[in-house]
Amino acid sequence: MQRFDYRSPRYPVDLPVRLTADNSTRLGRCRDISREGMRLELCQPLPPDACGTVSMTFQNQTLELNVRVAHAGATQDGMKFIYTSDSERNAVARLVASLTAPQDRRRLALVS
Repeated sequence: MQRFDYRSPRYPVDLPVRLTADNSTRLGRCRDISREGMRLELCQPLPPDACGTVSMTFQNQTLELNVRVAHAGATQDGMKFIYTSDSERNAVARLVASLTAPQDRRRLALVS
């Protein structure tokens, strides 16, 4: 019987992020996120297994998390969160929940 490894659901987002790795800071965009990690769009790829810190802000909540490059591409890198506490893990769970919650559609207005 074949074994399947399931990962947490990923959700599409578009958030600005600041990544600090190898003594430099790079600006990029988070394109999807899960409780385990995120996909970043960067101008220059990072080497596989590089470690750093990512900082992102959503609805006046800023998170700084340690990350490791799980896979690298030409313009996008998959980052795995390296949790140092349960409070960090819970903060990411709350962030993912708030990013994926249905928005209040009554505030939206179509303009033509």
